Amino acid sequence: MSSINLFTLITLLPLLVLASSDSKPRWRDPAAPPLGLKKRAGNNTATPLNFESVGDTGVSAQMVFLGNNKKIYVLDKTENNPVEITGQYGTHPAWATEYDIESNEYRTMDVFSNTFCAGGGVLGNGTWVVFGGNQPVTTGGVASTDAEAYSDTDGGTAIRMLNPCTDESCEYIQGETSYSTSADNTGGWLQMTGRRWYPMVEALPDGSLIIIGGDKNGGYVNTQAQDNPTYEFFPPRADDPQDLQFLADTLPINLYALTWLMPSGKLFMQANRKTILYDYNQKTTTNLPDMPYAARVYPASAATAMLPLIPDNGYAATVLFCGGSATEQWGNDGTAGYNVTAVAADNTCVRITPEGSAKYEDDDYMFEGRSMGQFVILPDGTFWMGNGVGMGTAGYGDDGYSVGQSYGQAPIYMPAIYNSSAPLGSRWNRTGLVASANERMYHSVAILLPDGSLFIAGSNPNKDFTTAQWRSRTDSERWYPWYYNEERPIYEGFQDTFSYGGNSFNITMNSTDEATAQNTKMVVIRGGFNTHAIGFGQRYLQLNSSYEIDMNTGKTTHIVSQMPGGSTGPNLFQPGPAMFFVVVNGVPSQGEFVMVGSGKVETQATQTNQDLPSSTVIAVVQPENTTQTNSNGGSSSGSGSGSSGALSTSQINHVTLGATIIASLLAISTLL
Repeated sequence: MSSINLFTLITLLPLLVLASSDSKPRWRDPAAPPLGLKKRAGNNTATPLNFESVGDTGVSAQMVFLGNNKKIYVLDKTENNPVEITGQYGTHPAWATEYDIESNEYRTMDVFSNTFCAGGGVLGNGTWVVFGGNQPVTTGGVASTDAEAYSDTDGGTAIRMLNPCTDESCEYIQGETSYSTSADNTGGWLQMTGRRWYPMVEALPDGSLIIIGGDKNGGYVNTQAQDNPTYEFFPPRADDPQDLQFLADTLPINLYALTWLMPSGKLFMQANRKTILYDYNQKTTTNLPDMPYAARVYPASAATAMLPLIPDNGYAATVLFCGGSATEQWGNDGTAGYNVTAVAADNTCVRITPEGSAKYEDDDYMFEGRSMGQFVILPDGTFWMGNGVGMGTAGYGDDGYSVGQSYGQAPIYMPAIYNSSAPLGSRWNRTGLVASANERMYHSVAILLPDGSLFIAGSNPNKDFTTAQWRSRTDSERWYPWYYNEERPIYEGFQDTFSYGGNSFNITMNSTDEATAQNTKMVVIRGGFNTHAIGFGQRYLQLNSSYEIDMNTGKTTHIVSQMPGGSTGPNLFQPGPAMFFVVVNGVPSQGEFVMVGSGKVETQATQTNQDLPSSTVIAVVQPENTTQTNSNGGSSSGSGSGSSGALSTSQINHVTLGATIIASLLAISTLL
C-alpha cells in the first residue's frame, strides 16, 4: 500500500462522489415537521414497557446502524435469504437492506462480499464503514472459492462505505475501488492489509477509525494459526499494520476484543481475562487487573457499555460488564469440544474506571445469568437490557448439543432496566415490564431510535437460512420505554453542530418551575454500530448547563455548554454524527441528529468551554407608580425601571402560585 498522509484524506471526496449524486450524509428527513411542532414522539397507541411486532427487515439483522432519523441499515452474513437482489455479480440472495422506521418496509441493497461477523463504525465526516468478514460460502455455509450458489466474494479484507440518505438513493461503496488521497494521485485500494473476521472497531479523536485483531477465517474461537494479532487504521496510515502483543496473549478468546477510547486518548481493552490500557501513539501497554468471575468477550458475550459521561463526576469514564460465561473450556476454531449449552451463563456485574481507581468493583448482579445480553442506553440515562440466553454461549456448530446448531439455549424473553446512578443494591428493576414473544439469541440486535423507543431484530444461530427452530428471524420489534406516551419537551434553540469547547448556546422552554429546570438536561447519544450484543462506539454524554428563569416572560433559558473542550474533549466523545435530546424529568424530546466536531476526518479544533453563569430566577418587575404592601404592613412604590434579581424560594412559590391562579381564571373564563 502506498504511503498515505492521513490528514490529506479529509473526507475521502472521490469515494463519496461515487456513492450518490448527493454525497453528504442526510440525517433528517427534509419533509419532517419543524422542530417543536411535534409534541409527542409516539403514536399514542403504543403500550409503554411492552414489545410490539412492527415489520420485516428482509434479511436477518446480524448488524445494524441508525443512519439518520428515518433509516436503519441492516447487514446479514451470506446465506440463502428469501429475498434476492440483482447487483454487480448477478442475481443472488440479499444480505443487506435499508429499513424505513416509519413505514417498517425495507429496500434491498447490494453488498456482494461476505459480511459474516464484520465490524464497523462511523467516521468523523458521517460516513459509515464496515470492515472484514469471512471467505465466500455456498449452500449450508460451506466455504467455496467460487461462491457457487450465492455469488458472494471474499469479505476477509473487504471495506464497504455508506453515506446514509433519506430518499433511498444511497448505495454501498465497495469492491476494488481505488481512491486518491493527494494531488499526486497516491492512494490505495478499498481493502485492509490482512484478513479480519470479528475485528473490533473504535473511533479515534480525529474522526478516523482503528480496526483491531480478528481471525483469518471463521470458527468458534481463535487459534494461533488463525490469529491476526495486529491493528490498522482507516483512513490508512503509512505504518499499517502494527503488532499488538495483547491479542496474542489473550488467545483463544480475543475476537471482538472489547475496546473503548479513554479521556487520556489511550485505549481500554479487555479480552479473555486480561485487561490493559494501550497507547497506540507511543505503542506502550499498561496492565490492569484481570477480569473477575467470568469471561466477558465473545463467545462468552457479556453485555457491556460505558456508563453515561456526566459533569457531576468530571466526565469520568466507567465501563460496565454484565454476564458472560465462567467456563474454562473453549474448544478450537472448529467446535466448542463439549456440551457448552449445559453451562449456565454468568449473572455477575462488575465496573471499572480505568483512569480512576483502575480496579474492578462488584455491581448488582442480574436477575439471572445471561450470555449475549445487550445494553442500550436510553435518553434518561438508564440502560435497557434484553436478548440473549441463560445457558451456553454465542456461536453454533454441528455437534447437536441443543436445538438445531446453536451453542446457546434457554432464550431469555424478559428485559430488565439498569440504573447506574441508583444506590448499590437497587440498580436493577423489572417493575411493569413484560416479556417479548420472540427469542433473540445469537446474531440479534437492539438500537435506540430518535423517538426514544428501541428497535430489536435478528437472531440466527445457524449456518444458513432456516425456518426451523431456532430459525432465522427477519421480523422486527419496537420496545417502548415508560416515557413513550408522555408529553414531550418542546424547546427553541436547537443547533445541528457542536464544537469542542467555545461559547455556550441557549435552549429556551415555556416554564417557570424551578424544580423542572433543575431536572432538565441536554444529552448527546451515539448508538454506534451494533452486532453480537456490542454497541461499537455507543456513548452518552450530558452537556454542562445552568438556567435562568424569567418570571416576566414565563420562560426558562438553559445556558448549555458545547461538548467538553480542551485536550480531552474529542477523546470523551469522538467527532461524527450523534443524536441530541432535551430530557425533562426523565422524558426526552424527539432526538435530532447533530454533527459533533468539524465534520471532517482531521485533528479537531478545541477551545476552553465558556464559563456558565449561576442558575438564577429573575423576579417580576413591578409596574411603574404602583403601590404594594410590604410584609410589615407598610407600603412601597414600584418603578418601571425597577431592579430584577434572584428571588428567594418563598418568593418563587408566591409568584408561581399567583401565576397559576391567573392562568386558571383565564381558562375558566373561556368556558363560560
